[in-house]
Amino acid sequence: MSIQEHYRSRAKELLSAGTVKMVIGYGAGSTPDRRRPVFITSPDEADRLVLDTTCRTNLSGYLLREGLLSDQKQVAVFLTVDGIRSLNVLAAESQLDTSQVLVFGFGIEGDQARAIEGERAADFKSVIAAAKEQRKSQPADELQEKLEAMTPKERFSFWEGEFSRCIKCYACRQACPMCWCRRCVVDNNQPQWVNTSSHTLGNLEWNLLRAFHLAGRCVECGNCSRACPADIPLHLLNRRMADEVQASFDHYPGMDEAQEPVLASFRKDDPETFIL
Repeated sequence: MSIQEHYRSRAKELLSAGTVKMVIGYGAGSTPDRRRPVFITSPDEADRLVLDTTCRTNLSGYLLREGLLSDQKQVAVFLTVDGIRSLNVLAAESQLDTSQVLVFGFGIEGDQARAIEGERAADFKSVIAAAKEQRKSQPADELQEKLEAMTPKERFSFWEGEFSRCIKCYACRQACPMCWCRRCVVDNNQPQWVNTSSHTLGNLEWNLLRAFHLAGRCVECGNCSRACPADIPLHLLNRRMADEVQASFDHYPGMDEAQEPVLASFRKDDPETFIL
């Protein structure tokens, strides 16, 4: 049985038994190489679920849709390892209870999707630990290598050029499972902290502010870059921040739901003077 058939069968079983009220997965998109989220609530609809190598979007953010988990009922969701990590970050930030979430875990290897054993977030600790180790030896892509070879001035100019194409649509924010604030600071107009129009200064403010907001929280799923209509490689900026956090604090976000946020915790024996 293929992984797709396996999860379709499991979805029918869970929905028929009333174990879950909804399965959030992937369905056919507008073109053969695109997939879109589907929200299955009946066993008869489970055959709409698709799972293949084009299923890249991190679906965990849909769990935060207002009221979805407020009735204490369970929801099943298709997630890669990055998605499971984001589930743990959201739980650590008190945004959801993982006991209400069943995971249909999968990974992409070459031209195949494969199932990952387990159904609860806690079942995937060893898989996440392995991903942390693999990240250290993961080769940089071509653009990332170019950026690392640049001087700070050249790198700043590169990002200024990229951000000049930003149209402030906030698709990156909407697609990011870590952007769960009911009201974002950039939507405030009294006072207005960040200029809302699309121009050089405002674009720089927005994108750098968002990168810092994700420091120690980003799971590198790539939703931001895939959602960007201007093709700005935002994931590289977030990856660089993740490199710094891992090198400085050995912090890999989403290890488990009890993991403290790296920028919201401290050690009492820290030698810095700001620790009282």
